[in-house]
Amino acid sequence: MQVIRNGFLSLLALGALTLDGHGQTVVVALECDFPPASTDDWNMAAATLQYYIDPAGDWKVEQDSFSFDGPTNITVGGKDRAASLSITISRQSGKATKTLSSERKSLTVSGECRKIDSSGRRF
Repeated sequence: MQVIRNGFLSLLALGALTLDGHGQTVVVALECDFPPASTDDWNMAAATLQYYIDPAGDWKVEQDSFSFDGPTNITVGGKDRAASLSITISRQSGKATKTLSSERKSLTVSGECRKIDSSGRRF
């Protein structure tokens, strides 16, 4: 399970409603399914990821969407590389777009998200 926090991927327990260092800040727990994607140089395996949208953290909460833009690390050809990660999730439809960019290359994949906890905001 992956969570974006402070610009890096971290691990959290399933169903968590608060994040370390944020006390009782209610976050939105989403599970997103992404199909495989590829370019000539990159392949991204199909994945089901869990995101905890923390308005007190690096996530932007807009009326129509949740979004994240920040640094991350990826492994390409067995080597770790710095990359940029951009995620936008529609609050109305649950549709998500995830883009990884590194060294003038990028790969975008679209997926579907659903809320996995009944408390907090709705799409």
